[in-house]
Amino acid sequence: MRPGFALCLLLALAAPASAQTDPFAGNPRATLRVSIELSGSARENFPNGVEWAAIAAVRRLDLSYELVDVANDGLPIVGGVPAGAVPPAMQDLEKKLADCGESQVCLAGVMMAFAQSGQGGDNPFAAMTGMQPGRYRNFAGDRTGTCAEGAVTVQDVLQGVTIPPPNPAVAYRFSRDGALDLPQTDSAVTDTLCAVEVSVDTATNEVSLRLSLQGLPVPVTLGPGAFTDESSTAFAEGEGPLELLNQATTGGKVLTGSTGIEYGSASHNSGQVSADLSGKISWSLDYE
Repeated sequence: MRPGFALCLLLALAAPASAQTDPFAGNPRATLRVSIELSGSARENFPNGVEWAAIAAVRRLDLSYELVDVANDGLPIVGGVPAGAVPPAMQDLEKKLADCGESQVCLAGVMMAFAQSGQGGDNPFAAMTGMQPGRYRNFAGDRTGTCAEGAVTVQDVLQGVTIPPPNPAVAYRFSRDGALDLPQTDSAVTDTLCAVEVSVDTATNEVSLRLSLQGLPVPVTLGPGAFTDESSTAFAEGEGPLELLNQATTGGKVLTGSTGIEYGSASHNSGQVSADLSGKISWSLDYE
């Protein structure tokens, strides 16, 4: 995504809805429905040969996002400039300009020669950046309304053997379950979830998604036998946004798709054991 546009989009969407008017008033809206199921398990044997810890983790997410068209249709905001979008002549021009460094004489000479060659067409800037006006639909979370509704759930089984000094070794097994119901007024939650972005390539009907789920806190309750005291756990640890590029879809006005994913991890006992999470995501995009 172009830096200038990215900055404008960030500034427009960052402020709370109560503190701003709708910067995209009158723009088309869209609804993205996402379902994710992840699971993973792991066991870690400790050096003393007695203690061990294990986790069996399940994560589920069923959300409906309200989106707004951000009115940039020349490039996808998810994934950046597609391969092959910048013609070879433009790539050559970019190299020549870079070779000029800060020499204004060189820069002027390169640009004059390029203009005289006619290779830039009617819009050299669009050609140089790979822009294809009208090809893409770009959507972002609509922060002037309720941008996300639904639920995120955690179901973990934690077990092992621990030695609580001065007592002898003891086996344990307990559950760690919880749910985050949306919408929420907690800005830490909404700021994460509302950073959703979607690009549609109208030439191929391919969809690219960027879902901000990293560190999303899910309130949990620990079952009998628990010796830890956490009140929440992350939907997925150790990852940035979930980004899926150029996903094939089915349907017409409502585009649908699904794919297998690997995303983040779940841990237990202060990270002494960690399980990678994998599973499936399904989505549908209904847009005007």
